[in-house]
Amino acid sequence: MKEKGLLAVLLIVIALFAAVPAFPGTIPASVVPENARWVAHLDMEKFVATSLYGYLDKGAAFEIRSRDINRWLKMDLPKDVTGVTVFGLDDSKDQAVVVVAGKFDKERLMTLLDLAEDHKEEPYGAYTVYSTGEDGFGAFINDNLVVLSEKRPALEKVLDTAAGKVKDFAKSTLSASLREVPSGAFFSGAMPELSRLGQEVGGSRLLEKASGIFFMAQETKDNLLVRLQLTADSADNAKNMADIVQGLVAMGKLSGQGQMARVAGLLEGLQVKQEGKVLKLEFERPSKEIADFLSQGHGVKGLLD
Repeated sequence: MKEKGLLAVLLIVIALFAAVPAFPGTIPASVVPENARWVAHLDMEKFVATSLYGYLDKGAAFEIRSRDINRWLKMDLPKDVTGVTVFGLDDSKDQAVVVVAGKFDKERLMTLLDLAEDHKEEPYGAYTVYSTGEDGFGAFINDNLVVLSEKRPALEKVLDTAAGKVKDFAKSTLSASLREVPSGAFFSGAMPELSRLGQEVGGSRLLEKASGIFFMAQETKDNLLVRLQLTADSADNAKNMADIVQGLVAMGKLSGQGQMARVAGLLEGLQVKQEGKVLKLEFERPSKEIADFLSQGHGVKGLLD
């Protein structure tokens, strides 16, 4: 394995959790700029406390990932990583920023960084920006908080926010859209404005008519509850969205073979509700059932293979 330094190390940490339906402690509001357009967040401590995590942790694939990364980084990821927050500063994915909170072996990470031939270290205000080539930048906000981005301007905007030079998102529309997140949720996120996204995703008329999205996941009594809420620009368009979703659900339930048959049983746990301009999708199934589904390679990636 080619060791690319600090950025590669922490991106692998993120990749580990891409295999489970979640993102990791509290959103570090002091480093999220006021102009952030969307955010997704996983509270690792709450996630690790769920039955879902316990079932996944017993799975062979999850165990191999954890074991290899723990050995390489000298970290116990479920204990040492407390939060991962991902947010975007504009319409481009190149402006996405990842903030990882936890207990880091900084000396170990710096040693790995030194192994990368193309790494650089440059001062930026009170911080140091680390880079490996032209497609990855990172910095320590403090010993327990690391920020990563593919583009340096995005990273600098976060550092300016942490330094108090730029307002954080605490009083923004994005922050307000997260007020409905229940205290027990381990995964949550929001994008208040979806219209421009609709123009990017194949010119989707459906998304062009939506004005915002909110989602969360939590576990209650060994059941996984996932809620997704779309706000349309009119009640008629909300109904159109509901009709599309219900049509897809019906197709899935009727499928007796192929990839869609894998999720047919899970669809029994999906409820579609429309309240004026708001479309609510609520999904609830036993955590053991979800873990078995994911452990068998039937996650989103599995369905696309």
